Parts: sequence; structure tokens; C-alpha cells
Amino acid sequence: MLLTREKGIVALLLKHEEDKLTTTQIATSLKVSSRTIKTDIKKINEELESHSCRISSQQGVGLWIEYDDPEGKKYLQGIIQEEDDSYLSPEIRKYHLAVELLLQDTYMSMETLAQEYFISKATVLNDLSELDEFWNKFNLSFIKKVKYGIKVEGSESQKRSALIEAVKQSGGKKEVTVPKIQQHFEKVDLNQIRTIVNQVERRFQFVLTDPSVEELIIALAVMLERIAQGKMMNHSSQISQRESRKMNFVLAFMKERLTEEMEIDIPDEEDVYLCICLNGLRFHIPMEKDKKLESRRDRNPEMFDNVIELLMECDRKFYLTMEEDDELIGTLTDHLECMILRMNSKLYTYNPILDSIKNELFYEYEIASFFMSKFAARYKFEPTEDEIGFITFHMGASIERMKQKQNQKFTVTILCMTGFGTSQFLRVKLKSYFPHLEVNQVLSATRASQIQPEGQDFVITTVPIELENIPVIHVSPVLNETDIKKIQKFLMKKKENEPEEQQNYNYLKQFLHSEITILDCDLKSKEEVIHLLGGRMVNEGYTDEGFIDSVFERENLSETALGNLIAIPHAFEGHIIKQGIGLLTLKKPINWGDEKVQLIFLLSLGAPSKDYIKGIFGDVLELTKDKKTVELIVKAKKYADIFK
Repeated sequence: MLLTREKGIVALLLKHEEDKLTTTQIATSLKVSSRTIKTDIKKINEELESHSCRISSQQGVGLWIEYDDPEGKKYLQGIIQEEDDSYLSPEIRKYHLAVELLLQDTYMSMETLAQEYFISKATVLNDLSELDEFWNKFNLSFIKKVKYGIKVEGSESQKRSALIEAVKQSGGKKEVTVPKIQQHFEKVDLNQIRTIVNQVERRFQFVLTDPSVEELIIALAVMLERIAQGKMMNHSSQISQRESRKMNFVLAFMKERLTEEMEIDIPDEEDVYLCICLNGLRFHIPMEKDKKLESRRDRNPEMFDNVIELLMECDRKFYLTMEEDDELIGTLTDHLECMILRMNSKLYTYNPILDSIKNELFYEYEIASFFMSKFAARYKFEPTEDEIGFITFHMGASIERMKQKQNQKFTVTILCMTGFGTSQFLRVKLKSYFPHLEVNQVLSATRASQIQPEGQDFVITTVPIELENIPVIHVSPVLNETDIKKIQKFLMKKKENEPEEQQNYNYLKQFLHSEITILDCDLKSKEEVIHLLGGRMVNEGYTDEGFIDSVFERENLSETALGNLIAIPHAFEGHIIKQGIGLLTLKKPINWGDEKVQLIFLLSLGAPSKDYIKGIFGDVLELTKDKKTVELIVKAKKYADIFK
């Protein structure tokens, strides 16, 4: 029978049948020595041969698995399934070790951990060495003492915060499920806790998001396990006056149900911990139903005013009107209050669809990134991409509301030659067919020259006429069915924002310039790309000297790679002298965070380009789905061949 690590070797080889793996690659992946892998393979082959399978090798090629018949293939597939169910990758395993240490308050030997996880003592030591940053994150001390063993020291609050994080990571971070983490808890049943959480939701008529349910289950399990070990929180502070009567009822009911089901008394000293956990949750249907902005401001005036001030900054930069969106102000304030509680308590949360958000809502994500960079600076914490992803939905919802308002109103001027009520008839009939159409003015055809382009979206006229820079729809005075369809078609085109032009990347093309385009470069890193292209833009007078540093500050907040080999680095604000988009292509893709990148757009955009910013982001997103055009740009040897 194969041991855990041996199953891992078989699974790795099966998953890399086409490209094959060397002994060194397998050893690196499993974080053991090459000698250990060679020894393991000999043992594995003894087992595989009885099932008509074997691991073969060839110098200069690597290792691979062969099988003689369908039964052998079936056997190997069974090993993969077992490996998926039981094998712990080194990245996951180190957090299992962290949980073991955090649940112990006495020294533990490395031999004990090695035996429990079927790994060598050296591997245990190697895994633990990679947890230094984790211990520092929670201000914990890792102690190693000869003849005693190892342990982690810190306050109960620090240990619990670290435990919650380690349990999440040990469960796969973004795929935390009860079966994966139940093994860590001897005293409590996680399914029972889930039942109690569901009872609380029904009793008090709120609905948590799925990630919040999992987070609350883990937090409660950690509390109960530590209480059962005789370890209590020692909060000197009282529950904040912010807590409502409903929160107090929720707290009391939850403690009562946990005590009854788990038979573990929860002392009052745990109330602050429980309130922090509850206040850090996210809801589909909130616990507090108060929608009044005045109440939210009374609760936290400083944060409320900061939110409005920062939304105004976003409006100025992105030319929006979010500061006028009461719904956004309310929901964003609620979310940020919870987020600050989580951050201060080191209760981190993860966004399971972050990649999709960054790829599909990049414009909204950029607004959220700008907002969070400013907010985090005021409250002195490091924003995470996961939190930015959650904020993105608030910004996206506000933008959609703006869009609906804009789509509901089209301003029109009517030019009419005939009198005797014709203009009034047209106005009434237009309103009956198009309730969102707003008639700005009615003029005689002889006064057409007085119409200004910014005064309306289009002109409806009963006489043939052409106006410069203003769309004109010629209709009959009786407004027949043909006229109605003509107007409908025009409005539909306006609502769709003329997508046929979007596909031609017209917004993007307007800001590309040959003097800030560098093609077919042999660079190795994003740092080299930003310095080279940014330097060119500084030299050509598009940006000032501080531009490059600002671009790196933006990259440090969140990577700007979008997929399909494209990255779109940029500064948050300022440093712009002329409008333009620098373009650089690479001979070979380079690593840009978790993505491969070969086509880079470096933005130098400011106030004069305000009407185009969203269109440019839209063009770039469209390009991420257009592999053929990306390939053509990457292969271009001269500027004239781009978008040819």
C-alpha cells in the first residue's frame, strides 16, 4: 500500500504525462530531497508492478508512468482520487502544522508531527521555516528549545486570530469545507455549529453570504475548542455602544444554543470576541434594516464623512456622480465598518471570485482600488485584493444605477413647421411611446441655427434639415409607425453605446502614438518594462519624473495583468502632462503576478480624456477576449502594423 507522499508522486506524474517531470522537479514540488524521491520511486514500483504499472525514466527526458491494460489505468485513477482526497501539498501542510502548534500550549516534538503527517523531521523543519511571516503577521513568537521541542507563544487573542487564519488556509483558503477542517477540532462538531448558525439566521431574519457562514463556523469552533481547553479571552474593554438591542439578542440566543448543544459554558468574557465575529460578517439580507443615512452617520460620523469625501475624489478622477448615490453611501459605510473590525482583529476574509472580478469588472475594480488606497491610508492598514474585490461590487452597482438613470432620459428638441397644435400633438405622442424622452424645447424650423449640440441628444424635425454635430430624425407631422421604429432604432443604438465602434478599438487607437510605442523587446520582468516604457513617456513629455514611482505604487496594491497576455499599468493620479497610452510588446511572455504578459499598455490619461476613460477600459477588456488581434499586435514589427 502506498504512503501519502508516494501517492503524491504518482499523482504528480499522472498529471504531467505530456510534459513529464524530472526527479528534481518532483522533489522541489514536494519539498523533499531528490534522494528521498529516488528511494520512494523504488518502493512505488514494487507496488505498481503487481498492477501491471511502472514508473519509467530516460535521461534528459524525465519520469513517466506506463500501464499495460485498462485495469492498470483504473488502479492509477483510483490513486489520483485518493491523493485528491488525502494528500496535503507542502503549501497546505504547513498550515496544518500551524494549527497543531496553536492548539497546544506546551512544547511539541517535531518527531510527533513527522509521524502524524508521514513526513521526515527535516521536512517538518522546512515547512515550519516558511511560517515565519505568518507568526509575525499575528505578533506571535515561534520557540524552538533543545530537548523540549517547539511551541508558539502569544496572547489568547493573537492565537485565536492566527488559528482562524491557519484553519482557513489548511482547508484550501477558497474552498473551505467542513470535512477538510473537522480533523482539527476534537471537542466540537462543526455540523452542529452550522445548524445553530442557520437557526440564528431564521430566528432574526437575516441571511449571511456563504463565505461568512464558513468564517463564523470556524471562529465559533476556535472559541469553543479553546474554552474546552480552559483558555478564555481576557478583554478589558466592554462591548461598544455601537451594538444595537438586536445584536445583543442575537448574541444571547447564539450563546444559549451553543451552550445547550455543545455542553460548553461560554463566559461573559467571550462577548467582545463574539461581537467582533458578528460585526465582521457580510449579509445578503442584513441584520440591521435601518436604511436612513442620518442613522448611519450618527453611528460613525467620522467614517461616514470620510466615505463621502473619498467618493467625491473618485467622482473627480473618474467623472462619475457616486457621491449623490445614497444607497452606495449607506451600504459602503456598513461594509467598511465591518472590514475595519476584521482588519483590527486580524480576521481575514477571501474573495472566491476575485479573478473573475478583476477580469470582467476591471473598470469598476480600478475605481475600488483607488478608493481603497485612499481609505487604507487614512485608517493605516494594508488593503488586500480580496477586500478590493468586495468593494468593486458596491462601485459596480452604483455605476449601473447611474447608467439606468442616464438611459431613462433622452433630451430632444422638436423642430416643427406646421402650427395648429402639431407640436403639442408630437410632444404628447412621443411621450406615450417613449416615456423617458424629455422634450427640451420646440422651435420653428427657421430657428434651427440656434440649436447648440450640448442642449439635447438629438433633434426630431418635421422638415428635411441637417445640423452639424447633432443627430437629426426626420418624421412626418402625424408620427406614423415608420417614424416610431426609426426613433426606437436610434434610441437602441444610443443605449448600446454603439458597440460596433467598440469592436474596432477606436477609443484605444486615439491615444496610441508612435513615439511612445516600443515593439518586440527582450525584457525579463515587469520592473524592466515599466522603467523602459515609463522612461520613454517621461522623455517624450507625456508624464513627469514621478510617474514611474506612482505606477509601481499602483502595482503594489494590485497587479494590473488582465489575462490573454495583456497588462495595463498606470498611476493612480497626477503626473500627466500629455494624453497618451504607451505600448510595449515582448518577444516572449514574462511573469506579471500570477499571469503571463506580452502586451503592455501604460496609461497617461487625465482630465481632457474624461469622456474616453471608460471606453478605453472597455476596449482593453474587449481585447482580452480577442486572441487574434492580440497575436497580430504582438507580432507587429512597426507601428503602422498595429491594429492593421
